[in-house]
Amino acid sequence: MRRLTLREVNEQHGGILPPDATFRTDEEEPARTTPPTKPKRRSGRGERFAVLNAFTDCALADLTGAEAKVWLILFRDTKATTGTARTGQADIARRAGLEPRTVRRALASLEAKGMVRVVHRGRLNAGPSVYRVHPTGTT
Repeated sequence: MRRLTLREVNEQHGGILPPDATFRTDEEEPARTTPPTKPKRRSGRGERFAVLNAFTDCALADLTGAEAKVWLILFRDTKATTGTARTGQADIARRAGLEPRTVRRALASLEAKGMVRVVHRGRLNAGPSVYRVHPTGTT
């Protein structure tokens, strides 16, 4: 059964409602005549894999286990819209299975190598630190 608006009835059928149709309000969605299309892939997915590939190929061999864990957690937390990761050191330590002091040392080392840049230093009552992550140490 077709669902037509009053305007469609007037324009297409001379103001007479066909027997195989009913009225619908203007706000209702018209019936879909074509199947829905697949949603498009999110853009940026390939870029994230390219960053991981560059990290794996160029930098991973020169990092300690703690540095690699910290970098990967920060990379995972990086938001595509801002390009930064906002994460506390205690949270990184908990997720990586490391001591907070080890995380601080690893962050300092990654910063010295140019793989992490501190955009905003977090502190008590001011929230966590904000980091920008680089795959190969080029800032």
